[in-house]
Amino acid sequence: MDSSPSRAVLAVSSDVYRVYLHTGFDFPEKGTVKKWDQGTIKITINPGANDDPKATVKESDELVLKDRKYDIDNEGTVDVEFFVDKDKGVGEPKLVKIEIEGKGCSCCCVDPLYIREVDIIWNQVIYRFPIHNYLSPYTPCSACCGSSEKDEPQHGCAPYLFAQPGGGSVNHDELEGFIKTARDKELNIIKSMVPWEREDKVGPICGYVGYNKYKDLPRFLQFRQAWIDSFASSIKEGQRKIIPAVLLNCLCGCCGEAPERDFKSFAHYMDCFVHMGEKVGWSKSEIKDGLKVGQIFQQDPEFGRQIIQGPNSTKLWKVEELSDTWKAGIDKIPSHVIDGEDINTVISDGRLYEIKNSGTLEGIKHGGKLSKKITGHKQTWYVTHADVLLFHSKARPEEEAFVPVLIRLENKNDGEPETFWYPPENDVHKEDPTYLAWLFAKMHFRCADWGVYSIGTHYARAHAQNEVFAISMYRNLSSSHPLFRLLKPHFQGIVGVNCQARESLIASDQNAFAKFMSSGDDLPQLMVNCCKELHYDNMVVPTDFETRGLKDVPNYFFRDDCEALWEILLNYVQEMVDLSYHDDKTVTEDHELQHFVKEISDPGFKGFGGAGFPDSLTSKEKLVEYLTVLIFNVSCYHTGVNFQINKYLGYVPNAPPSLRNPPPKQDDVITMDHIMKSLPQYECALAIMVITEVLGNFSPIERFYVETKAEHKLGYLGENMAVSEEQEGCIKRMVVKMEGLRDTITKRNEEKYLAYNVLSPQNIPITTQT
Repeated sequence: MDSSPSRAVLAVSSDVYRVYLHTGFDFPEKGTVKKWDQGTIKITINPGANDDPKATVKESDELVLKDRKYDIDNEGTVDVEFFVDKDKGVGEPKLVKIEIEGKGCSCCCVDPLYIREVDIIWNQVIYRFPIHNYLSPYTPCSACCGSSEKDEPQHGCAPYLFAQPGGGSVNHDELEGFIKTARDKELNIIKSMVPWEREDKVGPICGYVGYNKYKDLPRFLQFRQAWIDSFASSIKEGQRKIIPAVLLNCLCGCCGEAPERDFKSFAHYMDCFVHMGEKVGWSKSEIKDGLKVGQIFQQDPEFGRQIIQGPNSTKLWKVEELSDTWKAGIDKIPSHVIDGEDINTVISDGRLYEIKNSGTLEGIKHGGKLSKKITGHKQTWYVTHADVLLFHSKARPEEEAFVPVLIRLENKNDGEPETFWYPPENDVHKEDPTYLAWLFAKMHFRCADWGVYSIGTHYARAHAQNEVFAISMYRNLSSSHPLFRLLKPHFQGIVGVNCQARESLIASDQNAFAKFMSSGDDLPQLMVNCCKELHYDNMVVPTDFETRGLKDVPNYFFRDDCEALWEILLNYVQEMVDLSYHDDKTVTEDHELQHFVKEISDPGFKGFGGAGFPDSLTSKEKLVEYLTVLIFNVSCYHTGVNFQINKYLGYVPNAPPSLRNPPPKQDDVITMDHIMKSLPQYECALAIMVITEVLGNFSPIERFYVETKAEHKLGYLGENMAVSEEQEGCIKRMVVKMEGLRDTITKRNEEKYLAYNVLSPQNIPITTQT
């Protein structure tokens, strides 16, 4: 007969703590269910309280969850009821410590367990402890590996985790020393696991994490397994599709000349495009959109539309006064291209705009070192300094009113003089040399823009910068800080994806861009040039568009959607900040926050003078702006420049990443055959479609601002670490506003030939993972 006391008897003399341990993560398309049983989880309530004379609570004994199996692939929950003698005086759970004792040798192969949250019900009150981190089992072992310290990281995981309930707290507001001690202990461990790379190795670019290999990263900086599997599969599949064509060229090269695999005409390319899209795994809708681009890309209004609605919609400036760049060509602009108006009147009316890529490409040499390996022929891929003037016409329909009127080209590497190109008369036939020369000039601009976009607009600003933010957050904000809980869902994955990029996409011996992009051979210098252009002021969205004079550009949907998203996020951050910071003094006295800000400026952006980022914050207003800048950049900005690349950059004649003939000289007669022999060949075109497919699609575990169950898109709630009732209220209000913006954008896109919905909140991941 069982002599154990009944629950009713225990409840009289005990405090009852019902513990819910939530593991795994929600991956709606995952079909498997994997269980974890490699250790025993131990939870301590109020650890360290017994050594704190000011503590109003006491430390519990270890609460042991024995013989349990935990979900890994899907969300799962284990709940256990613990009876703690009331005489121990444990009281309210203000802090928990979680650790795992392993079943065998801790140096043997073990899998870490992803813990989402611990909930404790005590005195009929629910205390939520958000974790969202990995733990690995620890077992002291000297037989095979010598002794190891329990306080040291285990298998890329912290040895234990601390968490405070609800919304967390600002450290200096804590009155009880045991909580401060735990926060500092945790932060010191994490800081040791997330080092900055040495300054002498980084050079004049954004700082990054001090690991050379992705596999060496701490587990919490790596991706969840579903993403890793998906990315590895995409890379392997892409290589499988390209290798046969490359191998054929190599074999032919050994036996003689490899075949020339040029596209014969735009119609021929369009036919091949469908086959290549299917070959590399593009969806039917992506192929359809690419074909739509192919139908209209030669038209000047479409060139202008892509400037303000394409993936590189960030470089435009209003011309207030003509710079020296244009002085040799501006007087030759034909009257018909500016509707017969005087150019000075156009400038004074604020209807002339420019994009100048020449400075960014300064010092970048021609590419093509890998051309023989890819195509079977040694080729030169020309890097051309290319700038464009665009005109806002009053005479054209609004959707066709933004057009290019002057392109400047300079083959500086070969010492050729600059040339200027203008649109031909409207009635010129498409086979006319003047039409083809203008088309070829636009292609050279697009080619230059490809290099600036891929390394500057995309990688430098939407990846390298974001890694700086994430590293500083992990190093300086404890997991119980309300700003860590605000930012963590947005910074999840960014260090991992960048480490993979440095290892397998932009490394000197694994330079994917050198396989198809003119400026790809000189990637390190291009990265330096692009980082020099980064600045905090450019990231404050309303100020940036106003500074560049872009308020009146028609159909600038990138601007319109960015400003709407900024306003929603600004209000959301304001509400969140108001919950933890009562006045400017509370901002100034928050040392964790100040260290977080300081490290972003130095060492994060030390290589180029801090990039305008403040090294301290002294007001709530500036804090709200600062946090909005970070959240907007890792989510909205990255989305706007990344998730349209298939239809625009994957359709090669629209935006060739490399050109095999130099820019035309002023008196050259350009033919269609010349243009087609300038475009990348079949193998390069295939490589381009593979890389846009790999980089331009969502990861399988993305979270979005707005949930779309039919598309397996999960929403914000569930990934959030800000779990107090007030914080979740802020999130829910933000999501409602995002849903309203989604509906507005959906209505705007009705009957559009090519929809601009990339910045609809249902398409915006809350972090950067691709």
